[in-house]
Amino acid sequence: MRRNRPLTLAVLLVVCATQPAALLSQDNSAKETYDGVPLCENRRGVFPHAIYQPGPDYDDKDRKKKIEGVVTLSTIVTTEGRTADVKVVKSLTPGLDQQAIKSVSRWRFEPVVQDGQPCPMRVNVQVQFKLY
Repeated sequence: MRRNRPLTLAVLLVVCATQPAALLSQDNSAKETYDGVPLCENRRGVFPHAIYQPGPDYDDKDRKKKIEGVVTLSTIVTTEGRTADVKVVKSLTPGLDQQAIKSVSRWRFEPVVQDGQPCPMRVNVQVQFKLY
């Protein structure tokens, strides 16, 4: 008799390369801001450092279908180290996308400091869903 073993989840949480901090308009004068503060430009590969990364829950429908993969999100790390404006860049399934967003919304970062002041920065984050 074959026993069904429960599927477990492994999640890889990665902060990866930033998108351009300045989303320039055609006249190159409008920069992206958060709460009226211009986003930091990536200087010398300096990124916010994640200090708290709770993993996401696996969506039940997707677990049953054994769907695995990576959801890539774009988020702003605020001057307080929280995430804001979380958007899906690369989707996996609607259920897993929502679980990734919920998880990343709880993350905390050590923000980037420029000229002695913390500043908001847009980064891409990957959340990997893998069943074992």
